[in-house]
Amino acid sequence: MSCAERTSAKQPIGVVLRARRLEVIKKGLREMAGELHIAPAHLTDLEKGRRTPSEDLLLRIAKAYRIAEAELRAGWARADHIVAQVANQDPVTAEKVPEFLRSARKLTPSQWDQIIRQAENMTKRPEK
Repeated sequence: MSCAERTSAKQPIGVVLRARRLEVIKKGLREMAGELHIAPAHLTDLEKGRRTPSEDLLLRIAKAYRIAEAELRAGWARADHIVAQVANQDPVTAEKVPEFLRSARKLTPSQWDQIIRQAENMTKRPEK
């Protein structure tokens, strides 16, 4: 079973990471741990599901493993962190984010992509 097949079969994120490290990136445990600036034992714990990464480490893993941040957040049930961070940035946002998420529950992946593009366009700074 390839790494992509494991991911689509909803394997635990640690299993997906280990398979990707070995089959796609082709790096040993110590080498990858060094690249991530963590101890090999820490990486072992992540791959075996005994630990979850800090926010900073999650972002480093996404880059090193070339896995979407969203996939990692879902795998480690960490989406709540970014939602809380955004939702609590100011009172208006704290009110609007939950309302938005409730209304967006049944969006398709394509519709999510459209909303993301629209939000990116709305927040772009005008070029001088």
